[in-house]
Amino acid sequence: MDVFKCVSTAEPTVLTQGRMMQGAKSIMWTERYRDPGEFEIVGQLSSGLREFLPIGSLISHTNTLEVMVVENHEIDEDENEDPIIKITGRSLEVILEGRIVGTNLIRGNSLVKEYILASAYTWVQITTLITDHIANATNINDHFENISAGYSATGTGVMEARTIKPEELHKTVLTLLAIDDCGIKVVRRNPLTTPLVTMLTIHKGVDKSNSVIFSWKARDMDEVDYLWSNKKLKNSAMVIGRYVNTAVDTGPAKYDRRIMIVAADDIDGNLSAAPAGAALTDIVNKMQIRGKQALASQNLITITRADISDISKYQYRVDFNIGDLVSLDGNFGEIAKMRVVEYAEIQDANGETGHPTFGVPGAVT
Repeated sequence: MDVFKCVSTAEPTVLTQGRMMQGAKSIMWTERYRDPGEFEIVGQLSSGLREFLPIGSLISHTNTLEVMVVENHEIDEDENEDPIIKITGRSLEVILEGRIVGTNLIRGNSLVKEYILASAYTWVQITTLITDHIANATNINDHFENISAGYSATGTGVMEARTIKPEELHKTVLTLLAIDDCGIKVVRRNPLTTPLVTMLTIHKGVDKSNSVIFSWKARDMDEVDYLWSNKKLKNSAMVIGRYVNTAVDTGPAKYDRRIMIVAADDIDGNLSAAPAGAALTDIVNKMQIRGKQALASQNLITITRADISDISKYQYRVDFNIGDLVSLDGNFGEIAKMRVVEYAEIQDANGETGHPTFGVPGAVT
């Protein structure tokens, strides 16, 4: 795994060139469909890794377009041995944790204004949301140079206007991604593309379930662990505000109904009395959307780890990528369509291995 540090002559996020990393004893690089990926680099302190990769550095490796941010240095010191340094971080999209939804409105107006997304598919809304806060921000100091948002997702999905409360931009993005089972990936600066920017891309992967079939019998996998569970899964919601409550029942009834509580006092908490008429209708609609978003943000507890055999004909980044739908033919008696939600690459003294994680596709609504 050839890891390099992005070297910029301007802003840190203007990825113009790179320098190769040397001296690591082990590298773990994990890319994910929706949640941020992460990495871990371990080596001797005397290797110079700490100086080469200061906190805030942006890194990638030659086989991926993903970019990650150095967030932590951890040193294990022993007086009789050369100290060990562990450097860790996450995918570039975590920079969105540094922005708050609605800041673009506050910068330009001291009066309280709601941040509203017009009715559109969620991937369009997420692109607009990110762009408003990192590229079209009122204050130039809220911008991220050379980073933009876009989408490759297509098809049909949920379409409704949304009023977004002030919270971490990244948290809101994750909530909206879950509604239509979308993911987010980083596509770093590529001289063969126009414009020459790093793109935060909203996508759905590609359905390769008919062409990529991991089979236990064909020895595509050395070891597989599966767990499907609905232990914590809710299918209805009670949305509770200061004056207004509403129920969102999207799932089965009676024995199979499982209800969650969703706080929404920020929607009607500024009122001094219970609303009525059109005001009440508007608040109920907003609470209905809040409840649907909370239900959609859940995930089936699905932990499926498979060690791809060295003799498998399917290779990561060649035959399948993060987000793609593939088939898993294990000891189930039938073939299950699964989404590649994570891929961990590990390089150490024992060589290189790859470990995909699969999840059940589809939004939980």
